Amino acid sequence: MKRPPREDCTPSASSAFGAATMFAKRFEVLFCGRVTVAHKKAPPALIDECIEKFSQSVGAGGDPKPDSGGGLVDGLRRALALPTLTRNGGTGDGEVRGGGYGASSGGRPVVFKPDPSFPCLRALDENGLSPEPHTHTAGVQPTSLQENRTMLFMVGRSQVFLVSPDTKTVAIEKSFREISFCSQGIHHVDHFGFICRETVEGGSCTFVCYVFQCTDESLVDEIMLTLKQAFSVAALQQSVRTRSQQCDSCPMQQLHRLCERIEGRKLVLPAVSNTLLCPQSHTFSFNGGKASPKSDQEENELVMGSLRSLYEQKQRNRGDCSLDGRGVSVCGVGDGSLGVVPEERKKRGRAELRQLWRKAILQQTLLLRMERENNKIQASESKRQRLDYEEITPCLKDVTLVWESMLGTQARSKVKFNTDTVHSAVEQGVPRQYRGEVWKFLSEQFVLRQPVPVRSPSDNRPYKELLKQLTSQQHAILIDLGPFRHHPYFQAQLGSGQLSLYNLLKAYSLLDPEVGYCQGLSFVAGVLLLHMGEEEAFNMLQFLMYHMGLRKQYRPDMMILQIQMYQLSRLLHDYHRDLYVHLEQHEIGPSLYAAPWFLTAFASHFPLGFVARVFDMLFLQGSEVIFKVSLSLLGSHKPLILQHDSLESIVDFIKTTLPNLGLVQMEKTINQVCEMDLSNQLQAYEVEYHVLQDELCDTPAHLNQSQRTAQLERTNQSLRQQNLDLLEELQVSQARVCRLEGQVEGLAQSEALLRERVFDLEEERNGLRNAVTHLHTLLTALGIHTHTTHGDFNLDPHTHSAADTDGQRDGQGVDVPTREGPRLGQAMSSPLLPHPLALPEH
Repeated sequence: MKRPPREDCTPSASSAFGAATMFAKRFEVLFCGRVTVAHKKAPPALIDECIEKFSQSVGAGGDPKPDSGGGLVDGLRRALALPTLTRNGGTGDGEVRGGGYGASSGGRPVVFKPDPSFPCLRALDENGLSPEPHTHTAGVQPTSLQENRTMLFMVGRSQVFLVSPDTKTVAIEKSFREISFCSQGIHHVDHFGFICRETVEGGSCTFVCYVFQCTDESLVDEIMLTLKQAFSVAALQQSVRTRSQQCDSCPMQQLHRLCERIEGRKLVLPAVSNTLLCPQSHTFSFNGGKASPKSDQEENELVMGSLRSLYEQKQRNRGDCSLDGRGVSVCGVGDGSLGVVPEERKKRGRAELRQLWRKAILQQTLLLRMERENNKIQASESKRQRLDYEEITPCLKDVTLVWESMLGTQARSKVKFNTDTVHSAVEQGVPRQYRGEVWKFLSEQFVLRQPVPVRSPSDNRPYKELLKQLTSQQHAILIDLGPFRHHPYFQAQLGSGQLSLYNLLKAYSLLDPEVGYCQGLSFVAGVLLLHMGEEEAFNMLQFLMYHMGLRKQYRPDMMILQIQMYQLSRLLHDYHRDLYVHLEQHEIGPSLYAAPWFLTAFASHFPLGFVARVFDMLFLQGSEVIFKVSLSLLGSHKPLILQHDSLESIVDFIKTTLPNLGLVQMEKTINQVCEMDLSNQLQAYEVEYHVLQDELCDTPAHLNQSQRTAQLERTNQSLRQQNLDLLEELQVSQARVCRLEGQVEGLAQSEALLRERVFDLEEERNGLRNAVTHLHTLLTALGIHTHTTHGDFNLDPHTHSAADTDGQRDGQGVDVPTREGPRLGQAMSSPLLPHPLALPEH
């Protein structure tokens, strides 16, 4: 049966689901498909045969196409409850299950939402499988290869759940009473499945086998062991509960005693003594008794099935068994005259059917509108719920307008904004409702200003494709799904928040196999999910890991984390010497209190408002921000730390009291971070750490051969990792050299062009000088008094033209050559000089 999305569940239903799955064991599986079988028991090779038929079915007709979906016609069929035709000419009514709908060719309801067509089996062979695997309308139903088939398989106290992290829905929910068979593949050892009973139209039952795939055989073994233990405990509890509620005169209690008496004799009931189910769950169907038993076991099953039916009828006639106020079991007597008489269907006329169609169309249209509005309300409520934390730096209206202007710029991913403007805006605050977009904007600006492209992951598959794969890190991820247990978005067990977080961490573990999953990544991913969608959060997590350098500290060897602890210790030594001495006296290193700060970006201990501001600076300045915040926090609380005089009290203060600092102190810390610059010190401390490590790696003489070999292996591994890091830096340096060489070549070309321009300007200047000399000769021949100075000339200031007396050319003059060369069109500096061609006055 299918549950609706968790967001649509009522609070009572949500709490009931959370209680049922609180102590459930969770496994990630790949849902391969389902097969309708004839019996509740199956041969050992059932799982292998199912897988082969799935392969044949997909190979013959491609991906199975659903027979019913979420369209208008199916909604009308659901509203009208139109009968559907079966193989044998019977009818079955459509049925709605958990928000899904559609009746298959056999009248069986939908179970799996992504592939809602699971028709009944038309014909069965001797093993209970379909002899016609090429038809998708048969009982062999593989899941679509285009859909995300990964599921979370959960084994609870009395139920089995199959949750889809993609659609955030419970796809299958089966109680232990409905499951009759569990098996592992013989040849396909990484596959398993179980047979369960499902009720179809008319009250009859059918048996369906669900098949799943795991990452390896060990996981299948763990699942089978978990199922066996859970079934055993549930059967024992159910047996005790049933005995305490039934009296000795109940027919079902008499049947139970009869089974106990005949156990071990010729007439046995194997399922009672060996199965993990309780007796009330057995149901047998044998074509009205026409089938002849082939063995003693089948004969016993038929006899006991008949006896069970007889005693069930007696129990119904007698009534239900209950306890009175004294704790004494009392049985009521049933009245056979109170049976329900089914109504006969009336044949409806054309006008009535037409009216029903109109009514159904209006109802379906209204339902679609209500669904759209409901989705909008849920999206708004989800966003409000995710941003439910207290801001430490309220963003002013003017700053909000600046952010809206930058975020609303057309093609902003290709536009470089002013660095000072961006830094100033981040320092003054980030609007909470725009924080996710601001982080994307800051990442875009970082990529635009990055001169050398950062090495990208080898796996370039998109996010949706990564979600379709199984991860080997599932156990570690499933344990850490509650980074913010008190936040409403992550509070519900396997709710929308936890399932989104699981998808995000799983996708990154597949993207980066070297890192996989490390404890602490769930906090970083959780902060991102609070401000943006899954796919956007995945892109931002990839940006932080690869572009901002956070990936190095999550490597299995934790070498970079050790370097960071040494760097923080050296910063304390240089900036807060007395605090450093106090901590060293009590043998308190940064790894005792600061490791979670670096691995979770302060999200594991500090309030979300403060963590959000740290992420603002992290996207702006990189991983150096973690050092700045750590140094600022320790320095601002130095007097309080110095008051403690024991290791336990100091560590407890730093871990518990320090994160509960007030809003004023948090804002002061962020302001100090904006003013600090530690890049040079951090680089120097890293080199210093490597030098010290090299000195410590000198092998002492007293070590034996095995110890010396082990130490050399560790040294070799460390050198290999350093070699990889240096190789990566070398590649970056080579790319930078290539870029600089390209710039030098461009500058050389520009210099050549400028030289040519200078040469042309010099020739032009010489020509103009010759022209001025010629004009000077002509003026001298005409009797105009002029004088020259170092190649320049000026007219006699006592000579004026007639035009000057009229005021038409007052202050005008011709350009003359100067030391800088001729300047055409430039007026003379002195307005008293006459025109150079003016005639002398007489």
